[in-house]
Amino acid sequence: MKYLAPIKRINTLFCTALLGLVISSPSAAQQATGTALVVSGQALVTKGDNDTALMMAILDALRTAATQRKGQIISHSMVNAEGQLTENISLKSDLKIHHMDLLEQNTEQGIATVKLALNLDDNEKDCPLPQLTQILTTDLASPPGNNNYYQVDVNQVLLDAEAQFSNLAKRDNFATHRVNPALNAYQTAWLASEAYNQADYHLAIGAQWLEKTIDTPKLNPLGTLSSFFDNQNSTRLLITANFSSPYSPHINLNYQHQLPLPASQSIATSSNPIPPELSKNVAMWVQKTWRNLVQNVKCEASYIKLTKIVDQPLWRINKGQKLGLEQGQQLLLLPQNYQNGILNPNATSAPQVFRVTQVHPHNAILEHMAGPTNIGPTTAQLIVF
Repeated sequence: MKYLAPIKRINTLFCTALLGLVISSPSAAQQATGTALVVSGQALVTKGDNDTALMMAILDALRTAATQRKGQIISHSMVNAEGQLTENISLKSDLKIHHMDLLEQNTEQGIATVKLALNLDDNEKDCPLPQLTQILTTDLASPPGNNNYYQVDVNQVLLDAEAQFSNLAKRDNFATHRVNPALNAYQTAWLASEAYNQADYHLAIGAQWLEKTIDTPKLNPLGTLSSFFDNQNSTRLLITANFSSPYSPHINLNYQHQLPLPASQSIATSSNPIPPELSKNVAMWVQKTWRNLVQNVKCEASYIKLTKIVDQPLWRINKGQKLGLEQGQQLLLLPQNYQNGILNPNATSAPQVFRVTQVHPHNAILEHMAGPTNIGPTTAQLIVF
């Protein structure tokens, strides 16, 4: 084949086809009667290491599960200046795992076998609570200018709303930490830094005044005076909540509610920084907003940041004992793009299995058990099994 120019020319062709892959052996994978997908996997025991073989069998079971879902075959073809064709084919699955249970494991005649129950993200009505405590950071944004219009302390309104969100969050296995306190002590700064490093979600609570234009006063002096004071109470307080996740861009939820201000009272009769009627309205809005938030994120995964410890066969993650990790636990880590690697075992995005060897309050040290070892710093979904 002759080319018009001597320089190297590479032609890259992308071919993507949707496939519905099915496994040929009905005993290796089957749909459970409930909402979980039940799959089995096998691995060869080498050097008498049963534990490693069982972990490798888990990864084999995940690949089996991936063949039960729709996927993509991506072909990259390149032709160089000498006319040589190179073609690379990769498989991408749409398998999205929320939770995993290890139902059975055994080794027999040099073969390790496991059976898993996978709770998938398409079963959004039956999601178990997160296995680790979720970190929710908060910050408050007061309206600029006067914060005490009409005998209402807006700062106190925001503080009360934050406290109510925090109390509701504890019931759903969340821990809340404010990340913008006055950092005038080492401990406060350290706690805020740890919470920021571990945060799964962030809640920003704010408020602003909504003032209406005062009507043109009537000619009657008394009417004019009455109209003026009536319109002073037309001001409303807009309270807002923005809920987001550093790991899931699609989670960016915004809520707002206009709160009518109660009539002004004399100093002698006003003993609370927030009038009871306004406090009740804030509490109702917080409860309704939190229920909606939990409904939207109840099937979201837990994520960690994984880094390699230099010159040691160990890894570190940014969550530890305070959030529920224990020494000896086995962890399945799914990189954020694991759908690209689950059917390609040598890919750096393939699933991996680790064991917790040391646990500290805010981090844990892991030992690699199965999966690719050439992994760098990454963010991964965490499943404890």
